Amino acid sequence: MIEVKRVLKNNRLTKLRCSDRSELIIVPGHVADPDTSMLLSRTALFIQKGRIARIQTDFHTNQIPPGLEVVSLPELTILPALIDCHVHVALDGVDFAAAVKRWSDSFAWLEHVKANLEHSLESGLATIRDGGDNGMVGLRTRKLLEKGELEGPRILACGQGIGKAGKYGSFLGPGISNVGEACQLIDALKEQGVDWLKILISGIVSFKDYGKIGAVQFTQTELNIMTKYAHDLGLPVMAHASSDEAVRLGIKAGVDTMEHGYFVSAKSLADMAEKGIPWVPTVVPVANQLEAHAHLYHSPESQEIIKRTYELQLKKINEAQSLGVSLGIGTDAGAGGVVHGYDYFRELELFAQAGLSPSEVLRAATSTAAQICGLQEEIGRIEVGKKALLIGVRGNPFQELNVLRNVEFLLY
Repeated sequence: MIEVKRVLKNNRLTKLRCSDRSELIIVPGHVADPDTSMLLSRTALFIQKGRIARIQTDFHTNQIPPGLEVVSLPELTILPALIDCHVHVALDGVDFAAAVKRWSDSFAWLEHVKANLEHSLESGLATIRDGGDNGMVGLRTRKLLEKGELEGPRILACGQGIGKAGKYGSFLGPGISNVGEACQLIDALKEQGVDWLKILISGIVSFKDYGKIGAVQFTQTELNIMTKYAHDLGLPVMAHASSDEAVRLGIKAGVDTMEHGYFVSAKSLADMAEKGIPWVPTVVPVANQLEAHAHLYHSPESQEIIKRTYELQLKKINEAQSLGVSLGIGTDAGAGGVVHGYDYFRELELFAQAGLSPSEVLRAATSTAAQICGLQEEIGRIEVGKKALLIGVRGNPFQELNVLRNVEFLLY
């Protein structure tokens, strides 16, 4: 069990469901556009049936048509709602064994998932991409949300991950022995209605031996076959790849997104940029190991290895940005020490520590994240026709990312 002492309840947050309102007007103090770094004043957003119908600049309140619901937010800055490209709603980041045990008890897992979803909303997340679990909790949660039986952000679900039997990832999927079994599992997941396929190319980063990663699980041929099979079924592939060897396998196979990517080489980053493969670096699961009480779980030697590992990841993020790799914010929420929602801002901070500007960090959290998730036509920017998924914060996020710590308005 990892001790996590954080206050998650956001008592200042006003939440509105855009689908519950046929028409409304939002009149904020400012509208922020991360893609242009522009901060617009005297701008109103006209919402119809959950989408942005009109953006009116040089707006005056006497121009409001009679009878329309008006949300006046004169002290807040509105920007696109946030996206987490990599979470595990079936886990809570506190007690892994207890979370896994709950999967067989529908009441128990549901109560904890509700908390995870609530924490996500409180942090301004309107969309999350779930990386899977062997109990299919993430997919089951998505289906409950779609039925209106739960309140939370939209979920893109993988269902279960595909890894080799006896290798890393038994909590993510049943484990397969050969490509034939993999294709059968892909068929079953497609039938269940998953949005993405998750393939575990490697193991995970060691906290005891610097640079050591769990071995790769598939040959290039196996990975090529599985990736093509998924693509032929219309399923994009997110690849768990925690070493440069695993990343290179994923690049050659044509996976759609690269997850983790610790110890990735400059050559691999350049190839990812060239081929348009985005990267979700997930720094916070490693960096958070050094938070309070680290000495209870890690020796001084391990703490130094953890520090070196995540600091190298920050350098790689900076390098990737310079090379033109699309970067997305993903927290791996549910992993040890990573709390849903709360640690999203921590990942933003780490991207800033890597040398990205506030606008670049915000793009990784909004428009680029939407593109990574395949939702760029629907969300990620404040544009006419896109879904009205919005947050409001007090201050200028282009000058100080810290304002995102306190989301005061959420339209989702």
